[in-house]
Amino acid sequence: MSDNQINRARIESIAEKLIKKGKFQDAIEEYKKLLTGDEQDINIRNIISDIYIKLKKNDKAVEELKRIATFYESCGNYSKAIAIYKRISRLVPEDWGAAKKLASIYRDHGFTSEARSEYLNLAKKFLKENNNKEAIRTYELLVDLSPTDIESRLTLAELYEKEGQTDKGVEELNEVAEYQIQKNNFSKAKEILSKAKTLNNDHTRTLGNLIDIFEKEDKKKEAIQLANQILRKDKENLKALNLLGDIYFKEGDYKKAEEVFLKIITLRPKDADVRIKLGKIYILEDKLDYAFRLYEPLVETLMRKQIENKAIGLLGLILSAKKPHLPTLEKLAHVYKAKNQTQNLEIVYRIILEEYKKKNLAEKQFALLEEMVRIFPERKEYYEQYKKLKEGLGVLEEAGAEDSLYNSDKIKKIIEDSLAKVDLYVEQGLIKNAMRILENLRMKFPDENVIEKKIESIRNIPIQVNLEEIPKRIENVSKKETVLFGEKEKAERLSSDYLEDDEAEKLTAADIFAETDIIPIVSLDTGEKEYYDLSEKIREEFEAIKEIYSYQIRGDTTIVEKALNDIVAEFRKALDEKVDKKDYESRYNLGIVFIEQGLFDEAIKEFKLAAQNESLTMDSYSALSICYRNKKDFDEALKWLEKAQNLLDKGTFQFFALKYEEASIYEQRNNLKKALKLYSEVEKWNPEYREVSKKIEELKNKLEK
Repeated sequence: MSDNQINRARIESIAEKLIKKGKFQDAIEEYKKLLTGDEQDINIRNIISDIYIKLKKNDKAVEELKRIATFYESCGNYSKAIAIYKRISRLVPEDWGAAKKLASIYRDHGFTSEARSEYLNLAKKFLKENNNKEAIRTYELLVDLSPTDIESRLTLAELYEKEGQTDKGVEELNEVAEYQIQKNNFSKAKEILSKAKTLNNDHTRTLGNLIDIFEKEDKKKEAIQLANQILRKDKENLKALNLLGDIYFKEGDYKKAEEVFLKIITLRPKDADVRIKLGKIYILEDKLDYAFRLYEPLVETLMRKQIENKAIGLLGLILSAKKPHLPTLEKLAHVYKAKNQTQNLEIVYRIILEEYKKKNLAEKQFALLEEMVRIFPERKEYYEQYKKLKEGLGVLEEAGAEDSLYNSDKIKKIIEDSLAKVDLYVEQGLIKNAMRILENLRMKFPDENVIEKKIESIRNIPIQVNLEEIPKRIENVSKKETVLFGEKEKAERLSSDYLEDDEAEKLTAADIFAETDIIPIVSLDTGEKEYYDLSEKIREEFEAIKEIYSYQIRGDTTIVEKALNDIVAEFRKALDEKVDKKDYESRYNLGIVFIEQGLFDEAIKEFKLAAQNESLTMDSYSALSICYRNKKDFDEALKWLEKAQNLLDKGTFQFFALKYEEASIYEQRNNLKKALKLYSEVEKWNPEYREVSKKIEELKNKLEK
């Protein structure tokens, strides 16, 4: 035994004897000699706190207990820290500091219901003591924990009013009213808003919510009067303007709606919602050029963000007017070309070609046919049209010249020049510009391996370009292009590839894009233009399987003799002939249809194909997890779910939605501890999400049994 150990044992012996003699304060002094600042202090401090309690010196006991709790927190041993703070609260109920600390530990570690309980107890004590400032702070924490805690919000509003913070009180009342509006409890919402009006009669949020209720109750006249009341005081109140514009639009008063939406556009030129609404008015009024001018910037933004489906949806709104609009068709062709959707591109090109013919735009016909011959060399009819037009324009090949669009030398020269330009952009770090050139080149010459090799060589080069550097770098490229090719191309237009996402506001009218897959198709029989939803292409062919499937589930085997798997196999073979494996969107949609019918193996094949497309990867991974979960293959389900999560930013709604699904899989596997941990993470983010708190409570009860 070392000298230190001997000395420690001697001091402990002395302290114990002093306790037996009732000399508690002397014993404390001896025990304090043993405090060294390390982990072994915990037991000594516990003893000291017990002695202080015997001496009825609870404040001194609490000092020791707080030191113990702080030590446990620093070690990450929160369960023991919680136990100590609970002990302090029992010992000294009026110790608000300990109660707050206990509540904050619960809150920070996902124990939301326990945190709420502690904060509520604190809040009630503060209210009882008329300590409004502390009560406000506590209720603010409660509301932050549970945004839909109506009672806490109403109490907080009253406290704000008492403390002269009227605007904050009105804001809280509006939060409650908006929650009631979402639940369609309009009478309760109006009652709360009436209270808010007594505090501030002209508060625009209150008036805006009242307008919202009037509109939902179909009281258009009252809604318009109230909106105008707001605008008399605040001519640029966007909420009032939006509500007024929506009312006029729904009423069919497009002239007034147009006036209002135009005013909003002057105030907020990048307001995507209003641009879409105003565009719809122009479409209804047959002002398609106006609609196109509104939508084109949004389409460009969506293309930069690689959200091509929504870009197609916007253009589809214009085309839904069932009147050909050349600029829209040309833009749609541009989108399909960028997506490499050659089947849809060909359809649109054919329509554009017909429009060029009607308008006698021979030069445009010639240029388009030249493009069509390059992209669709197997279509001899395009070449025949091209050749005939070429003769008509007087640009026949000289006698003996090759009767083809490009000879091998010309193709080689085009590719060499393009690759030289690519190198210039790569040299300046403008990788996206280089990739755009290569993608266009690959579309024109898909069989040239040198293009594919070049794409692979630069695909993974990191993009490290600051926005402010781009103009200078593009200028450098332009100068070198002039030297190499004797002409200065407009390289600056490509700089938009590097613009930050926040330069154009996000589209918020998701419901507008229900027509995403609409494109015009020419009827070969009549030449008339009809409009079809491409997404129906798969569903129509799937109807037979759905019907047969339902027969077999009911046991009607006499109606259909073939086994379902044989029918599905034939169907898949037919689809593979009709739908390109690289038509990823169709493959994804087909996978969804298979899921709906419980054909999970078939769905898995489709989603694995669709996942090759970057824009569909995350959704495909998530869908694969669903398929494997239904097949009870939980390991695979978790694997694909994890792959989906890895593609998302942590903390986003979608991330936690997948986290919840992961928890439910572990619950299904009866791994309740793992499930509880994951559910707790979701609850910490949003306790109202899918009744996660209730789910946690159920799991805790199961684990206790």
